[in-house]
Amino acid sequence: MKTCTISVYLAYTMAAYFFSSIYYLIVSRFVGTPFYDSLTKKQEAIKSKSVKIRRNIFYQGMIIALLGLILFKPFHVCI
Repeated sequence: MKTCTISVYLAYTMAAYFFSSIYYLIVSRFVGTPFYDSLTKKQEAIKSKSVKIRRNIFYQGMIIALLGLILFKPFHVCI
């Protein structure tokens, strides 16, 4: 019988990343957005287009990753 374990270093890194992300979200809510406020309408349109392109690239990567995980089942021994 195989036992699934996770690296302690990976666990600490994931926990630190999680808590620092929560901290960032809480603290940055009260910080202004001077750069974004200074954008012209044309610059906002360019940014909006770029956001859509980058979001689609991220979603494509997620789909590819999920398909790869389903196909290769790298963690099936942990079930």
